[in-house]
Amino acid sequence: MLSLVGILLVTHGSFSKGITESVHLIAGEQERLETLSLMPDDNVVLFKEQALKLIQKLDEGDGVLVLVDMMGGSPFNVIASTLVNPNVECITGLNLPMLLAALEIRSGTPIKEMAKTCVEVGADGIVDIRKKLQI
Repeated sequence: MLSLVGILLVTHGSFSKGITESVHLIAGEQERLETLSLMPDDNVVLFKEQALKLIQKLDEGDGVLVLVDMMGGSPFNVIASTLVNPNVECITGLNLPMLLAALEIRSGTPIKEMAKTCVEVGADGIVDIRKKLQI
């Protein structure tokens, strides 16, 4: 069986579901891609339990890359507490270029290299169009 890093998107509100819909539009359905949304009335303890279950479900031996919307928020804090697992890598600042890159390279790419690429591609995806086009 081909190795495939699992990907978990963890965000405030329904951002993770929305970006997943965009991925499906651009790249088609994706296996081993899950979302976890923290809603206003959610219990953080239960949210952590859900995160741990999803990580366990997604990790078939090649690890899980967790992409979080922003550093310092409750989703980030929950995921940071799971990093005792060496098969889990976490990147904040989730954006569409980062996610598409992760999906493209996750087959056969070591998870640490995948995380590094996501940081680079995510940062490169942020562009001031006026400056870029010199207008």
